[in-house]
Amino acid sequence: MLSIASHAILYRPLFNRLSTYLAGKLPFSYGYFIVLLAIAAQWGSSPGQTYAVSVFTPYLEEDLGLSKSALSTAYMLGTFLAAIPLTLVGPLSDRFGIRATCVAVTGLLGITCCAAASASGFYGILAVFLMLRFLGQGAMTLLAGNMVSMWFQVKLGTMNAIMCAGSAAAFAIVPIVLSQLIDRFDWQTAFLFEGGALLAGLLPAIALMYRNHPADVGQLLDQKGKRDRGTTEPTLDDLHSDSQTATAETTTSNPPSNAATQNQTLNQAVRHPTFWILAADMCFWAAIGTGVVFHSQAIFADLGVSKATSQLMFPLFSISMLVAQLGGGPLADRLPMHLLLSTAFAALAGGVLAIPFLAGNASVYGFAILFGGGQGLAIAVTATMWARYYGRKHLGTIRGAIWSLTVAGSGSGPLILGSIADSTGDFIAGLWLFGGCLVPLIVLSLFARKQELR
Repeated sequence: MLSIASHAILYRPLFNRLSTYLAGKLPFSYGYFIVLLAIAAQWGSSPGQTYAVSVFTPYLEEDLGLSKSALSTAYMLGTFLAAIPLTLVGPLSDRFGIRATCVAVTGLLGITCCAAASASGFYGILAVFLMLRFLGQGAMTLLAGNMVSMWFQVKLGTMNAIMCAGSAAAFAIVPIVLSQLIDRFDWQTAFLFEGGALLAGLLPAIALMYRNHPADVGQLLDQKGKRDRGTTEPTLDDLHSDSQTATAETTTSNPPSNAATQNQTLNQAVRHPTFWILAADMCFWAAIGTGVVFHSQAIFADLGVSKATSQLMFPLFSISMLVAQLGGGPLADRLPMHLLLSTAFAALAGGVLAIPFLAGNASVYGFAILFGGGQGLAIAVTATMWARYYGRKHLGTIRGAIWSLTVAGSGSGPLILGSIADSTGDFIAGLWLFGGCLVPLIVLSLFARKQELR
């Protein structure tokens, strides 16, 4: 990936022509176009997301001759192992820029999807899961989340909400598209379709149209206004200075959390409790959400819910997540983010506990609405927190450290819930355990306040 990123930098002048031309012609900030590219990147992460992988699981079990526990173990091990190389993605994006790193990740993810069509046996699918989780759910999601943060400060919450809506739409649409492809052709064709879309669609779009910073096209954070400096190749200190300039012009009616943030290193961030609170929030949220979604069809079948009704969970979950994201982003621009984060975890806990508490179809609706809404709000708030709390200079490294823990946590959820179900005969005890783990995080999140360096 380092080699690909280095080659991308060598051809930077060629890649810059289209984006420079568009930035000059658009009547608004090029940052709004960056939001569209971030949405595309969110969709590009789909092959490594649980909602997409879950569509393939019945066919992988049958064709590869694997039991449910064997496939869950491969998924868990692949996710755990994916967290190791993921620690390099953030520092690489800080050094080479998001564009070069994202081009490399997109290319490798597309190749992985094509190779997945030929997977066979336990170790073959383990390798596929490792790469899909590392490149899709890990690296691509991390980079997409940082794209918008590099272009906005005052409007960051609102723009992140719009960007995050892309992931909600993907959650609703991608499983349906993949299911139709599998029904009409086979699961191998569905994997090839994913790979082709990444290599022929997303990769050239990022390479030709994404720019790392507003100063690359002579603009400022949040606005089209031109830079006074004569260079179009900014340093990160220039970027931070632009942040202060843009913020000073537009924050008179906004809360202090929108003010320019002093750039922090990872060593500085880990010395404050907020970093570890966010790490705990992300790890438990990922593990529990992945576990429930991975086993969702079996969970609702045990509760007597028909297959048609249980499949409604995905679009209902997506709609609830979308509404919360679109509302949560603007709220993050106006209200204390630690209060919003606590509210999000209250909804997440309520969603998990709604499954054993409610009966029949109501369990589907309760989980989808509450957990989907909580996830949407949590995504919108945390996506805004990173740049607001820690600045942009080392954003990739700081987010990458927590995201590595998050990816590792997500690998444990399916196995924990499945193991409890195997030992007790149903998923109820596991769901009570998961819900109970989320409740303390409601209180803990109230202390996730911004660290002021002295």
